[in-house]
Amino acid sequence: MNCELACFISPHGFGHATRTIGLLQALQSHIPGLKARLFTTLPPALFQSSGVAFSYHRMVTDIGLVQRDAFAADRRQTRAKLAELLPFAPSLISRCAELCRSCRLIICDISSLGIEVGRTAAIPTLLVENFTWDWIYSQMGPESGFDPYIELLSDSYERVDYRIQTDPVCNPAPCDLHCAPIARKQVMPSARIKEEIAAGRRKIVLISMGGIALDLPFINDLQRHEEYLFLVAGQSQSEAVGDNIRLLAAHTTLHHPDLINAADLLICKSGYSTIAECQQTATPICCVIRKHFAESEVIAHYVSQEMNGEIIEQSYFFSGTWLRGLEEMMLRRREPLPLNGADQAAEFLYSLL
Repeated sequence: MNCELACFISPHGFGHATRTIGLLQALQSHIPGLKARLFTTLPPALFQSSGVAFSYHRMVTDIGLVQRDAFAADRRQTRAKLAELLPFAPSLISRCAELCRSCRLIICDISSLGIEVGRTAAIPTLLVENFTWDWIYSQMGPESGFDPYIELLSDSYERVDYRIQTDPVCNPAPCDLHCAPIARKQVMPSARIKEEIAAGRRKIVLISMGGIALDLPFINDLQRHEEYLFLVAGQSQSEAVGDNIRLLAAHTTLHHPDLINAADLLICKSGYSTIAECQQTATPICCVIRKHFAESEVIAHYVSQEMNGEIIEQSYFFSGTWLRGLEEMMLRRREPLPLNGADQAAEFLYSLL
């Protein structure tokens, strides 16, 4: 069976892309001839490890939040970018509709452009989300200046044909499927990863902030803990710092789910994709709360209640004080989640197709 789907993917971080990849990978087991037509500004290299055939259209489909760094968003720049994009130009919708004529379904994570394209092209649309942008903007307060965009996006999301909500859900809404977190597949066993990074007998601490390069004010403190190997993901380039720190570029060939599986402890910001991929392993987790981001509190609660994880504040993280509690955090073991939401979502999609 051959089948082509269109995917309109938010470029805010990597989480929306990795969730789409996880879903496509699981769907491919039902449909070996699956092809995807991708609309996003995220680099095509991110999708090449999926094993799913795809065509790529570099296109601004969504704004989300303009990030200053891994923890802070720029509201003024976000509003300016939204004003440029919304409402979507009819010419943009028409051009995308022509490109999607061969597609049987349009998946939106969480770009509403795909919903408008589906209406024009008469193609069913599916929204995959644990939050939507209208909800995120609505949490910023009545004086934030986002009201026009909240209304536009809310109306668009309401017009979707099918909806999947994945844990941890921020704003429960009527949906066709509520599933576990959707994660990409692991590729390489942990023993092989440890060989690749020359971990030896050292325990591995993976620091991952969602693909955004991170300043390390505590780097000297890391070097003093020689009994651990620290991997810092999402950096601008790969390099070794001293004997026990490896900076990993965002485009590293080391697969992020494999790194999580091999780690003895994951230190991460409260973002969807890393949490979802960690749920597939027994890796202890320490989650850094992002202030002024509505999703963060929901994810932190999920990590604490469902993953037996440690929750720390940004200031505590950047101080490096958490290094004193590494062994205690590594003892916070748990069982992996018995199922991947990608398989649940794929079965639902297959029933539609």
